[in-house]
Amino acid sequence: MNKASTAELKSSARAVLLGKWGFLAYVFLAEVMLNMIFEELVGMAFPSSGFGIAADGSIIFSIPWAVCQIIIRLFSTILSVGSMFLYLNICRGKKFQFKDLFYGFTHQPEHIGGYFAVMAAATVFCSAIPSVLLVMALRSGNAFWGIGLLLAIPLCVAGYFRFTLGYAMFPCLYADSPWKTSRELLRESQRMMNGSKLRYFRLQLSFFGILLLGFLSFGIGMIWIGPYMTATNTQFYLELTSRDTETAEEASDSGFSADETAEERENPFL
Repeated sequence: MNKASTAELKSSARAVLLGKWGFLAYVFLAEVMLNMIFEELVGMAFPSSGFGIAADGSIIFSIPWAVCQIIIRLFSTILSVGSMFLYLNICRGKKFQFKDLFYGFTHQPEHIGGYFAVMAAATVFCSAIPSVLLVMALRSGNAFWGIGLLLAIPLCVAGYFRFTLGYAMFPCLYADSPWKTSRELLRESQRMMNGSKLRYFRLQLSFFGILLLGFLSFGIGMIWIGPYMTATNTQFYLELTSRDTETAEEASDSGFSADETAEERENPFL
């Protein structure tokens, strides 16, 4: 099976979304509003929490703030998994409804915990640490911080490809198999993305132009851009699953397992 191009994936997404833009705009707004309301409620429980860098260059960190952020991000992650379940139903031509958005809360949400922990650690490693090093280098003027930043950049890029891109298919895999453990789903996502990380990265970059327009429209355009991006990413996942099915059939005919066939072409940075 030939790999679909970015243009083909986007074309498939637009075809699937025909006649459903209004409903999905409503779902997108509901997801945003639910996240905002939940964040406000949690913020009210930790009113004095905070994080930042003081005038003297010292880092301000509060444990209540960290707990607050973990709760908010976990809620958002579980909600996004439900959104992916809804889009999978749409792209597969199955029945879909608004309550699909809450799928993650009713189907073993504890299995999302491992994914959330890994992605939180990857976010800290790939963004928070370089940001702190950059601020410290600018404020102190000490070459030590600048050298640390230069050394951190290639490690962050490698971490982004290994974890952020490698585990990008977890939400879709969970939506299909919520009974599997986090470890099983993470390993399956990593296997599926072997040889496809760079292509998925290019797919995300292709949205840069419309994302810019969305921000310039004060976020109004995101009501349509959000569903478009999610549907395109869902099409990417469905293509990978189709290729997996063909690979399994070919492996069965040749006497090898599907995992062995995948390992032969494995490259963690592609």
